[in-house]
Amino acid sequence: MRAPTLKDLLHWNIIVAVILGGTLLTNEFLIERRVSASLFADAHELPYNRVALVLGTLPVARDGSPNPFFRERMQAAADLYCSGKVQHLILSGDKDIWGHNEPEEMRRALLALGVHRLDMTLDHDGINTFESVVRTKKVFGQDRITIVSQAYHNVRALFIAREAGLNAVAFNADAPPALHAKRTWFRERASRVKMWMHLLG
Repeated sequence: MRAPTLKDLLHWNIIVAVILGGTLLTNEFLIERRVSASLFADAHELPYNRVALVLGTLPVARDGSPNPFFRERMQAAADLYCSGKVQHLILSGDKDIWGHNEPEEMRRALLALGVHRLDMTLDHDGINTFESVVRTKKVFGQDRITIVSQAYHNVRALFIAREAGLNAVAFNADAPPALHAKRTWFRERASRVKMWMHLLG
């Protein structure tokens, strides 16, 4: 049996790449199609739910600069609360990431934006999106929620919520500048593949 030539290897690499690319595109299409009707960018059109799940993020980026995802996400959560679209916020995140406590940082920011302390519950064990969503039902006993994050993130969170048996909608916080969004887009593709490991595990 002859050893494969460079041309053979290139041929098979192209085939694998096409199959992998097709699988990823199909995955994206199915996820987006299932949740698109439950995504809202206009607060006036958003249905009322008593409880909102605010997905965790840090107030600063790795280089120490302000994190625009955090700023916009907290503002969106506060706006929904102050307008009466939600009455209580579950702040879910990692309690120890880069020396920060995400839920505590989120609560501090939301207090400054007018959210009452008693109307916030902290979930320090929301170490990833899957855990944050699933714990909303299993730990906090919620069946109907509004998820608050950026649009790219809400798609995956909503899909997980549906699989977990939650009746959920999501409100899209404003997106950060294109440079930040581009990096996040690539990370999100990997996260959506990883999501299936949690769902099927």
